[in-house]
Amino acid sequence: MNTIYKKTSGILIALGLALVTSACTTDSSSQDTSSSYEEKNYTVESEKVSQISLTTQDRAIELIASNDKQIHIDYFESEKESYDLKVSDNKELTMNAVNHKNWKDYIGLDTEKTHRNIKIAVPTDIASGIHIKTTNGDIKVSKLNIAGAVDLANSGGKIELKNVAVDKSLVLKTKNDDMLLSDVNIKGSVDASNSDGNIKVTSVGVDDTLKLNSKNGDITGTIKGSYDVFNISSKASKGKNNLPENKSGGNKTLEVNTNNGDINLEFVK
Repeated sequence: MNTIYKKTSGILIALGLALVTSACTTDSSSQDTSSSYEEKNYTVESEKVSQISLTTQDRAIELIASNDKQIHIDYFESEKESYDLKVSDNKELTMNAVNHKNWKDYIGLDTEKTHRNIKIAVPTDIASGIHIKTTNGDIKVSKLNIAGAVDLANSGGKIELKNVAVDKSLVLKTKNDDMLLSDVNIKGSVDASNSDGNIKVTSVGVDDTLKLNSKNGDITGTIKGSYDVFNISSKASKGKNNLPENKSGGNKTLEVNTNNGDINLEFVK
C-alpha cells in the first residue's frame, strides 16, 4: 500500500513539475516575442512648441541640450508598449504612454534596461514650459536655460538637476529616492518636496521663494545669497536644525521643513 502511494505521489509531482516548466517556457517565449523593442525618434521645430508634457511609467527621463533649434525625442516601443506623440493647436507637445500589456506580460524577469530610457534634447535656451511625470526611473536635467515653468514628478527614482536656469517657477516632487540640485538658478520660486528620501542642494539660487520639504530624509547643502537677504521659516521634527525657526528682514523667502530628518544649510556667495 505504501509502495503504491509513493509511486503515485512521485508521478503526480513529476507531472506537476512538467506542467509548471511548460507554462513558464510558454510565458517566457510569449514575453520574448511581445517585448521586442524598437528604437524610435521624434523631431519637431522648437518654435512650434510652447509646452512639453510627458507622462509615462517605469521609465528614466533625461533632458539635455540639442545641437540645433529642434526638439528631439529618442525612445523605444514594442507591440505592447507605445507612445502617443503629438503637437496640439495650442502648441503643446504631449507624449503619453500607451500600454497594452496583460497580467501574463508581467511574469518573469525583465533585465534589459535600455528600452526604459527616454532622451529629450531641446535647444539650450528653450522657451517652452516643461512637465514630466514618471515612476521607477530617474529624471535628469542638465545644462539648460528654460524660459517656461518646470514641473517634475517622480516615484521610485531620483530627480537630479545640474547647471539649470529657469525663468519662471520650478516644482519638484519625488518619493522613495533622493533629490539633487546643483548650480540651479530660478528667477521665480522653487517648491521641492520629497518623501522617504534626502534633498541635497549645491549653489542653488532664487529671486523669490525657496521651499524645501522632506519626510524621512535630510535637507542639506548650500544656498546662494547671504543670510541677511532671506526671511526664514524652518522646522525639523525629530531631527537637528542649524537654521532659526523664524527670521525676518529679508527680501527673499526660505521655508524648510522636515519630519524625521535633519536640516543643515549654509549660505554662499
